[in-house]
Amino acid sequence: MDERARLLASVPSFNVYTSKSMVAASLWDYGEDDLADRALLMSDADLEGIERISAHFESPTYPLPMEGQRITHNHVSAFAAVMFFEGVLRPLSRTRRRPTKDRPARLTPHPPDPGRGL
Repeated sequence: MDERARLLASVPSFNVYTSKSMVAASLWDYGEDDLADRALLMSDADLEGIERISAHFESPTYPLPMEGQRITHNHVSAFAAVMFFEGVLRPLSRTRRRPTKDRPARLTPHPPDPGRGL
């Protein structure tokens, strides 16, 4: 089983819920502009896959390819989307977040639907 397929399995007793716009904003924040546009158009099933991968990446023992700063939920979301869309885990284009004031309005993050996960 490849790493992406393994990561698409659920983590027992731990779930991550996000939104397409939050994933897209995270990707843009770290310079993954093409993937940010793709995230806006992804299916609900794709979003669920990214959420399952994020649950694995939230573990502090998971070796994400980043050093020198604290890994945030925003990083985790971007890494999970890269893994989902590209099938490999690689460093993000940027390690530091772009200024929020520069984020395009179409990438404004909105919270997940409150009914998800019930």
